[in-house]
Amino acid sequence: MRRIVACVAVAIAATAIASPAQAQERGCFEEFLRDGRSVEVYCDEGRPGRFRAVAHCSNGLAFWDQYGTIGRVRGSSSVAVCTSLLGYPRVDGYHVYWL
Repeated sequence: MRRIVACVAVAIAATAIASPAQAQERGCFEEFLRDGRSVEVYCDEGRPGRFRAVAHCSNGLAFWDQYGTIGRVRGSSSVAVCTSLLGYPRVDGYHVYWL
């Protein structure tokens, strides 16, 4: 019984890692750039003012968040770029940080 539960848990974790959910904000949309190393987020609706895209990055060895440039609602976009000294960094998802 423990093996079955362990196998199911591993299968769920593998599915979650293979296809991470994008944390899309209402009124915002994204475009992935540079071979998946960066994300550009535009917001047409939502809170008035400014925001930052926060990329969820990984390189196969570690996971971290990378804050992007400051964007304006119905104005400029925010770009977050994943950088790493080791491995090939990529964007696994993102969220919007409202300023």
